[in-house]
Amino acid sequence: GKWKFVRYRPELTPEEIEARRQANTERHAKRVEEEGRQIVTAGLVEGEVVQRAKWHAWIKPKDPESVPDVARPKLQEMNDSFRAKATDGRSFCGGIEDLVLYLAVADIAEEKLILSAGTSVKFKIYMDNKGVGACEVISGEPLPVDAAPIDGATAL
Repeated sequence: GKWKFVRYRPELTPEEIEARRQANTERHAKRVEEEGRQIVTAGLVEGEVVQRAKWHAWIKPKDPESVPDVARPKLQEMNDSFRAKATDGRSFCGGIEDLVLYLAVADIAEEKLILSAGTSVKFKIYMDNKGVGACEVISGEPLPVDAAPIDGATAL
């Protein structure tokens, strides 16, 4: 094949970055409203990222019982549907049998949180007209030792 050259993209100014961030936030808020999202957990649920794509990820709750009863049938239906769509010898989420929640990257609440398979996260669970997902996602990792002094001790 021939070489493909990536077109140079100019560096964005802080104002342009903020304008894009604001546009993405507004677009996501509109989608949330259109899809009829309802948060079904009061507190945060612990889980782990199973698979990550550019604009979404799939999360497995650490404890399947943490998914509220009201959401389980819809979660099962959504997972069954995605498994049925997997073709060409490919499997949904690497063939994992556990039920997984959808996560839109826009639902990550912690700035600079980078998701990859195996990342521990905490989140709330929602239902909408498309299925069941995770929102208000933050890191599930404890703060680094040097960021949180214990018993008043100072970090080295």
